[in-house]
Amino acid sequence: MTDAVRRYKEIVGELTAVAEALREKDKAQATALARRLVELDSAMVRAEERAALSRLAVEIRWEMVLDALWDQQWMTLKPHPRPDPGADGDRLDDMDREADLAANDVIAAARNRFPFLR
Repeated sequence: MTDAVRRYKEIVGELTAVAEALREKDKAQATALARRLVELDSAMVRAEERAALSRLAVEIRWEMVLDALWDQQWMTLKPHPRPDPGADGDRLDDMDREADLAANDVIAAARNRFPFLR
């Protein structure tokens, strides 16, 4: 065997080893990415469910406030505000609590000021 043939076989062997290492690395990375995709999909589903629950809670609170104020013809009742696209989603629990407290305050004020609503 000539030196050129031997060197060629060495280079091909090295290339084959590098290609196999890259395949293994790609396979491991693909597995990790598939796991991450499942995690992100699950997080997205939970976020969608949480958003739906928040929207439902807002609608229920709004209806409760409207019911408490319904007989007050002197008061102009408007549709509820549109969602704030700039709202901080990380504060969702806090905002839910604040909305609940605010609705309860309005209902309590309506009952205290207008005892016939009791």
